[in-house]
Amino acid sequence: MSVRDLKFKRGRGWRFWVPATLGALALFAVGGALVAKAWLQGGQPQDGGLLVASAFDAPAEIRRDADGLIAIRAETRLDAYRALGVAHAQDRLFQMELMRRSGAGRMAELLGPIDAVIRLDRFMRTLGLRRKAEADWTAAGPDLRAVATAYAEGVNAFLANPPGPLPIEFQLLGLDPEPWTPVDSMIWGQIMALQLSGNWSREAQRARLLQ
Repeated sequence: MSVRDLKFKRGRGWRFWVPATLGALALFAVGGALVAKAWLQGGQPQDGGLLVASAFDAPAEIRRDADGLIAIRAETRLDAYRALGVAHAQDRLFQMELMRRSGAGRMAELLGPIDAVIRLDRFMRTLGLRRKAEADWTAAGPDLRAVATAYAEGVNAFLANPPGPLPIEFQLLGLDPEPWTPVDSMIWGQIMALQLSGNWSREAQRARLLQ
């Protein structure tokens, strides 16, 4: 075999293996992207079809229009709130998890012992939003109790049988959400009240000026 023949064969191998390797990598990337897309789409909200769960008195239905606006059909008022709980869990589960943990001063359990997170947890526990939410639940009337309980049943019906993987945030953190409780819903009210009281320092200043 001459040197010329050797160079020719080496050139031929280079021209074959490089495109073949790149093609294999491209196929692998496309296949991985398709698998990831199918996996993520498996956790998309259910659009249409009947919701049937032991928590419901009768089948209910959630529909979303082209803009994602929700319409709920249910046989009973409490089933409508259960379906609302399902819809919120489908669309906002990780936000719900963050809000209830933030209001209860439990963010460090999720994010770790970071100084800023610990300070936030200490501040929330000093404010006592969770304690106030529990007190509100204890003082709630029968109608509010029924509605909040039905809503929590809807959220938990979704958690018990999700149509696919939970939102990607749960996957990345390795987090399994705890069952939803009516007190968790009451915490939302406490956090909203806190957000709407952001001008408290200016009100205190005006009160001192009036004096």
